[in-house]
Amino acid sequence: MKRKRMIRITLLSTLFATAFTAGVYAEDVLKKVDAYLRPDFNIVLDGKPVKLEGAPLIYDGSSYLPLKELGNLLGANILWKGETKTIYINSRINPEQAPPDPDAASEEIRMTNPYSAMYTYLGADYPVLITYGGDQNRNIYWRLSDVRKMGIDTSGLPLAKERYTQQLYVSEQELKKKWRQTPRRASSQRENYIIAGEVNAKKIEAIRNYIKNSTSLKTNDITFYMTPIIVEAMPEENYYEYLFWQNAYLPNGKTTGNRLFKALIKLSKDINEDYYTVNTYNQTDLKDEAYRRDGKE
Repeated sequence: MKRKRMIRITLLSTLFATAFTAGVYAEDVLKKVDAYLRPDFNIVLDGKPVKLEGAPLIYDGSSYLPLKELGNLLGANILWKGETKTIYINSRINPEQAPPDPDAASEEIRMTNPYSAMYTYLGADYPVLITYGGDQNRNIYWRLSDVRKMGIDTSGLPLAKERYTQQLYVSEQELKKKWRQTPRRASSQRENYIIAGEVNAKKIEAIRNYIKNSTSLKTNDITFYMTPIIVEAMPEENYYEYLFWQNAYLPNGKTTGNRLFKALIKLSKDINEDYYTVNTYNQTDLKDEAYRRDGKE
């Protein structure tokens, strides 16, 4: 309890100092003060010395520390929004929790009508993958890994394992018990899917163009239609995991129906040109993979 109180006081005390560098204010709200940087001050957090890039600032007998650096050390998510001149401080609970055990899931769901979108929660925007539970299960489920990144405490909530991707989800009904604010869908999304974890505009545009040009392909009198669900950046640079539906129309007029696929996308930059080419590898039918995993034909 004492440590929580210390963290709260420390974060609030840094807010004033950070406001001076957070944006441009009108002259009538600015106040010039005399302050001193003290690089000789030592900071000890939970008994361990820490080194901050910004030196403590001393003003009027009080110490002020860089809010973003201190927030990261304390496990908080610090976000500045210039259009509203607001600093958001969101506690991050989940990184300290042990990874959930997939075998602890209380139910199995099957990805049905999934979509990805950016959601705003406590001032910050997060990519989220959402699905219905299956033909007989019309509950809405949020992917657990996305929810944890949002800082929502999911401890004690029942989990569901998605059959094809083997990823864990939690129902929206259960999440409502835990979130501190109802997430709202961001309005700036261009497509019915998102590219998560990538900020380079040229890379994003290359992936978008690739998906746009590959939504319909024909080979050997078979026409393939692809519906994108989500593209996610992988730890290795220029590699992405692509989740999509594929429906094939055969020469006899029959269709394979929607099949859930996962593919690896790799970007390569032309040496002499400022653009990226896109290649896909390891395309996997996740439904077939699930049948093989279950020992079925």
